[in-house]
Amino acid sequence: MDVTELHDEENLLVQMQDRWENYGSLDAIVDTHDPFTLEGAPRFELSEKIDSLLSHALTEDENLLLRQTLGMGCKQRSVKSLAQQMGTTQKAVQKKLVSIVEKLRHHDDSIQLWKYLNRE
Repeated sequence: MDVTELHDEENLLVQMQDRWENYGSLDAIVDTHDPFTLEGAPRFELSEKIDSLLSHALTEDENLLLRQTLGMGCKQRSVKSLAQQMGTTQKAVQKKLVSIVEKLRHHDDSIQLWKYLNRE
């Protein structure tokens, strides 16, 4: 066994110990019997609401660009690699992402999502 394998095992052990110490507080997951509960709301329900927002508010191309940029349901990609794939500049991709965020910010479904997240 070489030094890198020992180092990797030690890192894994430390990560597992940290997770155990923080159990119940990681990623805002409430310590309950249901691991799919997030502050009393099922995470899949939240995921469905986000998917619904993206599909209603954005075109297919915008939806794909945002998902690839954020790594939602796929591997996260850099603006540079997306620009190369699209045959455009990084600045054009960034401008498109800004317009996507603005579109989402002012969409009616965004307001519904905000209300859902801030309900009591």
